[in-house]
Amino acid sequence: PRKTLEECASFFREHFPEGGYLALGIACFGPLGVKEEDAKMYGRILSTTPKAHWRNFDLLRPLKSACEGDRELRIRIDTDVNAPALAEYWRIRSRLREKTSISSLAYVTCGTGVGVGLVINGRCVHGRMHPEGGHVPVMPLSDDDFPGYSWGKNSSPFRGLHTVEGIASSVALTERLNWDLQKENNDKNGEANDNYNLDRNVLSTLSDDHLVWDHAANALGSLCVTLLLTASIERIILGGGIMNRKGLLNKIHNRTRILLNGYLELPDDMSDFISTSSYDEGNSTSSAGLMGAITLARQAYYSCNDLKKEENDTINDESLQNTTKNTTAKLSFIEGIVFGIAVTLSLVSVFTYRGRGKS
Repeated sequence: PRKTLEECASFFREHFPEGGYLALGIACFGPLGVKEEDAKMYGRILSTTPKAHWRNFDLLRPLKSACEGDRELRIRIDTDVNAPALAEYWRIRSRLREKTSISSLAYVTCGTGVGVGLVINGRCVHGRMHPEGGHVPVMPLSDDDFPGYSWGKNSSPFRGLHTVEGIASSVALTERLNWDLQKENNDKNGEANDNYNLDRNVLSTLSDDHLVWDHAANALGSLCVTLLLTASIERIILGGGIMNRKGLLNKIHNRTRILLNGYLELPDDMSDFISTSSYDEGNSTSSAGLMGAITLARQAYYSCNDLKKEENDTINDESLQNTTKNTTAKLSFIEGIVFGIAVTLSLVSVFTYRGRGKS
């Protein structure tokens, strides 16, 4: 952790503008302290993370120290799913300004784990902590005897058995393959990885019609249903490495419709309702995390209480994309840094001044 944060801090010091930066946006994996009123834990990785070396690690103070100058530094930190949710929300709002707009959006990332970010009425959802929708239980497919993924056994809800992350994450899918190999060889010792040790890269070699994708689609479709029934979400964005699988999105559409069983009216074409990220750039890359951090910085600059200003001064799509292009090259090593931490600050002073100039 210290090496990672020092690399980030060194980058910001190298590009330090006269007078210091105006705003800092940090989007990071969770569980994360996101409640500003809790000064002790705000900006810290919480102790329940499976990444042992990051437990209780202070992200915020080293970055704040590197970025502070003579002028006030405004800061906003959130999860690497809440932040992209916020970016997607404002982007869609700007596009729908002349039409019926939305008030809610969920961003789901499915990779080594499964995370859920929620935006309701322009605000990221915080309560006791932040959403942890990847750990909600799902009804598994029939004859599913997979005993759950190893990450969930010690500290995850339901011990990782029949949860979204315990079925759809790359860790769970790979361990399921190991489990299936054990069964095929009559080696039922109850542990997924004792005698077989497939790497997660094996997932890229599977055919599109392999059974594991049906399990993934069932879990993610179940999550979509949960979001629709509990928060009445209007848009669901699916991201992360697992969503690079061709045909998976269509499977999720179909499974969502089946599980809802006609209870809610769904559009015939679900491509806008449940979709992949608008920031996907092809070649299995996405700038959603980077744009989420930029959005946090911008929101910090205008302050969390000025939502009307935020709505009226939303950066248009072309401007936002230009900002991405200008910053991505310089921040590419940060965007994909260890464990997916996304931090962006360079050119924020230009970015925020440009936004204010439109008011």
